Amino acid sequence: MKKWAVRLILILFVSLYALPGEGQEKIENPGELYDSSMGLYYKGRCEEAAKGFSKIIQSFPESKLVSYSQYMIGLCHFKMERYEEALKQFELYLKTYPEGDRTKEAERRIQISKAKLKETTLPQATPSEKVEPKTEEVTSAPEVKEVKKVKRRICAQVFYLNVQNIEEVEKKVKELKRIGVDTLILRVFQNKGDRMYKFVTPRHEEGVYFKTEYAPVVEDILGPLTEIAHRYGLEVFAWMTTRYANYGLEGNSEYRCKSYNFETRKVEETRGFNLFHPDVLKRLEGLFRDLGRYPIEGILFQDDLILKHNEDFNTDANKAFLKEFGYAPHPDRFYVDPYKSKSGTYYVKAYTEDFWSWADWKNRWLMNVAQKLMDAAKESNPNLRFAINLYYEAVLNHTNGVAWFSQTLSKALEKDFDYYVVMAYHRQAMREKNLGVGKAIDLMAEVTQKAVKLVGDPSKVLMKFQIYDWKSYEVVAQKEVEKILAGILNQGEVSLAFYPYLDQFPLHLLKGKWTSSK
Repeated sequence: MKKWAVRLILILFVSLYALPGEGQEKIENPGELYDSSMGLYYKGRCEEAAKGFSKIIQSFPESKLVSYSQYMIGLCHFKMERYEEALKQFELYLKTYPEGDRTKEAERRIQISKAKLKETTLPQATPSEKVEPKTEEVTSAPEVKEVKKVKRRICAQVFYLNVQNIEEVEKKVKELKRIGVDTLILRVFQNKGDRMYKFVTPRHEEGVYFKTEYAPVVEDILGPLTEIAHRYGLEVFAWMTTRYANYGLEGNSEYRCKSYNFETRKVEETRGFNLFHPDVLKRLEGLFRDLGRYPIEGILFQDDLILKHNEDFNTDANKAFLKEFGYAPHPDRFYVDPYKSKSGTYYVKAYTEDFWSWADWKNRWLMNVAQKLMDAAKESNPNLRFAINLYYEAVLNHTNGVAWFSQTLSKALEKDFDYYVVMAYHRQAMREKNLGVGKAIDLMAEVTQKAVKLVGDPSKVLMKFQIYDWKSYEVVAQKEVEKILAGILNQGEVSLAFYPYLDQFPLHLLKGKWTSSK
C-alpha cells in the first residue's frame, strides 16, 4: 500500500480519539500541543494525552511530530493497561513508519502487550502454582511517577562577588538573608576569560572551586562558602558546567565537539567536550561525584548541556547514531538551502526528516548524560537536589528547542529533576525577537504559564530573570524588574532566581514581593 494511503488510514483511525471541535482551545502550533500532551502523559492523565496526540495527527499531518504522536497514542493505552488497543496503535505505527526512530520501542511494547493479553487468558492459578508470564523488561520509556514535592526557593545566583575577603562575603550573605533570599546558587567553575572571585588566590586561570582530581582546582573555596551560607540559614546549590568543563584538555582532538561550518562546508573542532566519548563521561562523573561530597543541598546544571543544530559530528557520536539508526549523520542529509544573513550568520530554510531524528536523538543522549552525572553525585550524597538550566525556547516551542539546542522541557521531565530553571531573560528575548520591553515581559509570563502547566508543581519551576543587561552593560531598572516579576508570579507561586546577583541592583527594595500577584 502506498505511503499516502497508509497515512490517510492513520488519520481516519485516530479520529475516534479526537477532541471535540466546538469550544476547543485554539492551538498555535503542533509543538505547543505536543508539549501539552506530554505534560498530561507524565501527570498520568493518559486519556486526555491520547486525544491531544490524535489532534496533532489530524490537524498537522505534515508535522514531524506526527510519527512521535502515533507512538505516544499507543504508549498512553499501554499505561492505562488497555493492551489490545495499545497493540493496534503500535502495529499501526510500525506499518506507517517502518523506518521511524521508535520502531524498536514499538516492537518491544507489542511483545509486552501480547504477553499481557495472553496472561489474562491463562487459567486461574492455585496458591501452589503461581503463573508468572515472562515479559521483557521495559527501559525505553519512563514510568509515570508521582510529582515530588519540593520547597519553593528564592535564589540569588552568584557569578561574581565584588569583595576582597571571606569576611566581606559573610556580610553579603547576611544581607541576602535579611531581604528574603533563602538559596545561594554559587558558581563553582572558572572559565578562561571570566571574572575571577577577588577573594581567592588562584592556582590556575581555569578549573573548579572544589577539590577533585578530574580538573584543575583554582582554589578550594566551596566548603567555607557553604559553611557561611548555612550559618545564616541559606541553602546552597553548586552551579556547574558539563560540556564546557574541558579544563586542561582543549588540545585533545578526540575529546572535542565537532561542528559543521556552513562557510567552509567542513566539519571542524569547536568549543566543548565530546559527550559521546567514554573517557569524557568518566571524567565528568568523577567531577560530579567529588562535588557531591560537599555539604551542599543541590547542583544546578549550567546551560552548556546543549548541542546546537550543527553540533556534534564527532566520530563517537556518528558511530553511536549509526548503530541505532542504520545510517551515519552527514550535513548533506540534514540542511535544506543554508544561506548567509546580512549579519553574517548562517541559517537554513528547512530541515529534513533525518535531521529531526538526529536532533531528537541528541536530546535524549544529553538527558541520559545528565542522569549519569546525577547518579554519580548521589553516590556521595543521596539527598542532593538537582536543577537544570533550560532556554526559554525549549519551553515555549518544542520544534525550536530540539532544533536549536537539542533541548526540550518535555524530554527533561523524563529525568525527574527537582527544579526546571527557565532562563527568562527578557532583554535577550527583545534582541532575538525584535520585541519591545512590554512584549518581552509578556512573553516571559507566557513561558512561565506553559512551564507550570507541564511540570505541575509551580515550586519546581524556577524562573530566572536578569537584573543586569550583559549586552548594554547596564543594571535593569527596578520598575522593569518589578513588572516581569509580577507577570511571572501571576502564573503561580513559582521559585525565583535573580541573575546575576550584584550590588548595584537594589534587591532589598523587592523584599516582600515574592507572593503571587493574583
